[in-house]
Amino acid sequence: MIYSENLPNVNKSTLRVKLSDFSKGINTKISENILPLNYAVNSFNFSYNSGALKEGLGLKELEIPVNNYTKTMITPTGVNQILNFWHYRRYDKLNNDFSPLMMIYCDDGKLYCGRLDTDDDIFRDTGLSFDTEPVGLNYRLNGVDSFLCCVPNGIGVYSNSVCKIYTDNVPSITSAALHAGRLFATTGGDQSQLWFSDDLDPTNWDVNAFDGGYIELTDERGTLKKVIESNNYLYVIREYGISRVSGWGLQSDFSVKNLYLTTGKLYYDSAVLCGKIIIMLCRDGIYYFDGSDMTKLQLGLDKYFENVDNEYAVGAFLDGKYYLACRLNYNDNRIVGCENTAFKNNTLIEYDLNTAEINILRGVDICSLTAFQTETFSKLIACCNGENGVILSELTHDGLIYGTPTEKIWDSPFTDMGYPTYKKVLKALVINSTTDITLEVKTNNKAYSFKAKGDIKPIRIPINIITEKFSITLKTNAEKCEISNPLLEVELC
Repeated sequence: MIYSENLPNVNKSTLRVKLSDFSKGINTKISENILPLNYAVNSFNFSYNSGALKEGLGLKELEIPVNNYTKTMITPTGVNQILNFWHYRRYDKLNNDFSPLMMIYCDDGKLYCGRLDTDDDIFRDTGLSFDTEPVGLNYRLNGVDSFLCCVPNGIGVYSNSVCKIYTDNVPSITSAALHAGRLFATTGGDQSQLWFSDDLDPTNWDVNAFDGGYIELTDERGTLKKVIESNNYLYVIREYGISRVSGWGLQSDFSVKNLYLTTGKLYYDSAVLCGKIIIMLCRDGIYYFDGSDMTKLQLGLDKYFENVDNEYAVGAFLDGKYYLACRLNYNDNRIVGCENTAFKNNTLIEYDLNTAEINILRGVDICSLTAFQTETFSKLIACCNGENGVILSELTHDGLIYGTPTEKIWDSPFTDMGYPTYKKVLKALVINSTTDITLEVKTNNKAYSFKAKGDIKPIRIPINIITEKFSITLKTNAEKCEISNPLLEVELC
């Protein structure tokens, strides 16, 4: 059967358009009508870096290898959401051994700890509780490996199962980093002051020439949001730029240099040290900062960031890859996963620094990301909003979200193929796929859907549609997939 009107009685030419390499990826920058058909204008939950469409990223409950088995942790009673996760690296002097802990902060305001190296699967109350989510970091205080929790007007210290809170002269800390033996911190209020603690004592913030103090930055780069230590400098991520601080020696020797300035907003919680560079999300895309200059990564995702406020975006770096949980505007009238309800983020992006390859997981609302590395494994830990917020999650590459296969989509450009004066008869699509797939074809005014069974041999999907412009979509909900070598038969008339 042929859709639309009858074929005109003119000479015809048949084209066989080979979409052989999906690794071209996504391009939302170039106009669709001049973009080749082997680019996608939209794709998610597929991995296409091998040239074929395969299952992409996923999430599952965190599994921790212990001896010859794995364990999952039990969420504390009364907790409805785990808001953040940290790895507390500590050396147990009593037992003369390393005994790391997992630390979580939950919606009941409490900080809990769990053993990493034993079969104990219980998170226990540390005795520390806070009204706001703390800034957590490892610190060796008085020769003891400790876990610091920085909150407005206080620092909680947890070490050897003992907790203590310091409040004297402590500023309202919003982010913190160790630099030159001191703890440097951005603060609340007007957010113009960079505070620093006493040398080798992050609990002493007394403002004088010998102990702590602060530096005030009030130029056009805006408020101070986050601090990152790298290459013996402290970088201050600000609302509209970056400043660099050298805090070595006496306070009188401290120096500040203003570096990058932009008119676009920087999303500070996405800023992460990745080796020797800092990668972060700005309003119009993802950038990397090399210590002096900012450069935009050309990932082809430009339109996804348009008209979106990514105030909840968070980042992490693990095994040579930058991860960004953010909110994207796909503008495709689809509702995927967490988009069925109110959400803050709906996407996780994986960017490989070595190959520049990306993977996109759509439909997950992630509120925090943590790179979790031990002597035996490395995992990306995610805390989620919504119904899955009661568990710790880890990133997978199996295309499953808590055991359910993701909906995987690849959208071609809407194009006239460079023949604006010809009508096109889309005869058929020939493709390799061992799993069931759905082919969707959109024309100037209609949409068609064709289902095909997977086979070890190439599949031929008859289309027989007359149109001037069109796009094709490949879709599957299969757990495992490998879709390759699509050949589109088109007749010009």
